[in-house]
Amino acid sequence: MPRPAQPPRLYLRERKGREARYVILDRGREIGTGFGESDQRGAEEAFGCYLADKHRPDFGDGHPSKVAVADALTYYLESLRDDHSGPEPYHVDRLLEGLGGLTCDAINIDACRKYVKARTGGAHGRRPVVEATARRELETLAAALNLLHRHGKLDRPIPIAKPDAGQPNERWLTRMEAARLLRGALGYEAVGVDDQGGVKGWRRVAEPNYHVARFILIALYTATRHSAVLALRWTRSPTAGSVDLVTETIHRRGTAERETRKRRPPCPIPHRLMPHLRRWRRLTIHGPCEYEGEIIQRQRSGFESAKERAGLGADVTPHTLKHTCITWLLQKGVPTWQVAGFTGTSEGLIARVYGHHSPNYMEEARSAIGRR
Repeated sequence: MPRPAQPPRLYLRERKGREARYVILDRGREIGTGFGESDQRGAEEAFGCYLADKHRPDFGDGHPSKVAVADALTYYLESLRDDHSGPEPYHVDRLLEGLGGLTCDAINIDACRKYVKARTGGAHGRRPVVEATARRELETLAAALNLLHRHGKLDRPIPIAKPDAGQPNERWLTRMEAARLLRGALGYEAVGVDDQGGVKGWRRVAEPNYHVARFILIALYTATRHSAVLALRWTRSPTAGSVDLVTETIHRRGTAERETRKRRPPCPIPHRLMPHLRRWRRLTIHGPCEYEGEIIQRQRSGFESAKERAGLGADVTPHTLKHTCITWLLQKGVPTWQVAGFTGTSEGLIARVYGHHSPNYMEEARSAIGRR
């Protein structure tokens, strides 16, 4: 029996002596995306456009047995075509690899569990992922199927069985830990740490990664997301955020970029960050976090090296800096609505995840219980 053809998928083509490039594999054909390993987001957008252009789905009478999962995902990507700034194109790539050969009536508890097992075991994708990542991908599938039902392309809703949501990551850095991380980015290694987290001494073991140190400071002071910090320019741009030293404002998104669920409102530059930004403006060309005169997409190795030299664990990630900024603001007694506006996070999320860091947390309840 012939092996069924795989749906189109995104693949990082690595060749000896040449730069790795993202390509689209489709039934024996290889279509270049024009993007290298450092620009995964651009490759994902190209893949989404390819899927939307390649095939016009046929939903028939809307019965789940007549609607292919691949068609449902293609239709969903088409609806997002004007805004691919989220992770949906990458999710669709993985979903097509694992579930693209099925029809919607085959999406049940067993199929979802097998998908999660395959993703966490490394059967799909370049490497194994945590269960939370597989959950987010299934949420994208659920969004696609719900959209089809709302638009009358499916005659009934299709429930998606997702793993239970884990506890939100509340890891944040103390002032001492943040200072250690910053020194790690500058090439210093901690020589012993005491019980209070203080470092007994430092020694320089590597060349400084100034772009990583700048990223750490901007993220700590503004709670701006990883990719948005790296993309910052000194002048206004339609596709990236910018730093305005005249009005002392950071614009987190470009002039032509649409707002998404991951909100990126402008924020005033904290006073302690302004002298650093003015100095970096004299030292760089395009933006504060550039490396060798070029804007970079990611700086995983640099951040990991800084973290290792600082003696911090695997639970510290670039997103931890956003958690840290929010936590520090609440510990200083800043109202949640101001924290929400400054950091671009919903007030409900701040109250639910970070509220216990506030000095006034449940103070009224504590006082009321003893009141006569």
